[in-house]
Amino acid sequence: MGTVITDKKRDLTRHETIYEHPDAARLLARDRKTVVVVEGGASVEVGTGLAAIVGTVIGIDGHRPAIMAGIATLLLGIALVTQGGAIASRWRTMLRRLDGVRYDRTELIGGIGTEVFGGIVGIVLAILALAGVVPRILIPTAAIVFGGALLLGGAAQPELANLAPGRNARAQAVEASGGIMVIVGIASAVLGILALLDVGPILVLALIALLCVGSALVFAGGALAARLLGRAT
Repeated sequence: MGTVITDKKRDLTRHETIYEHPDAARLLARDRKTVVVVEGGASVEVGTGLAAIVGTVIGIDGHRPAIMAGIATLLLGIALVTQGGAIASRWRTMLRRLDGVRYDRTELIGGIGTEVFGGIVGIVLAILALAGVVPRILIPTAAIVFGGALLLGGAAQPELANLAPGRNARAQAVEASGGIMVIVGIASAVLGILALLDVGPILVLALIALLCVGSALVFAGGALAARLLGRAT
């Protein structure tokens, strides 16, 4: 029979055993694609929001306010649809990324759905207003619609901070953007109602509401894009 030497201890500090999931490459590719799509939607939201801000400022200054208000409404509608659509297109994978994290699924679904619906309604109203169909009524109505979309969509914004791991200033900025969206949503709806009631200059009130909405979307989209920056690699 042979003998086994047991007095010599094996040094395992230089050895490492890694067990890789058989579908690891496919799962990681899905995660990267999800981050890229959502980050792209947030970037578009920032770009269109900035363009809408420029349009509202020009309109408030008195240069073709009806046209500028219609263009700003169209851009803000596109921003909401793009961001909400980007999240909806990667819905299943995004839920898997949130698996194990405490979040309100109903609130998240409702918020994203409201943003997309509000964006679509805003685009329709903007097209009609640019075509000359009672813009003094349709633009304030769009401000009210955007206010409702931000009010409900802002409540779901903090959940999106969990798309990237870790807690830092960027995650806190995404969560804070939700509160800003709620406040701006209320303000936009109030300004839209005042405009419809003819309490002051109709288009000026509507343009101020659109300016607030654009600023909120720029902040929210920028915070989310910064949160996801570099996670796609």
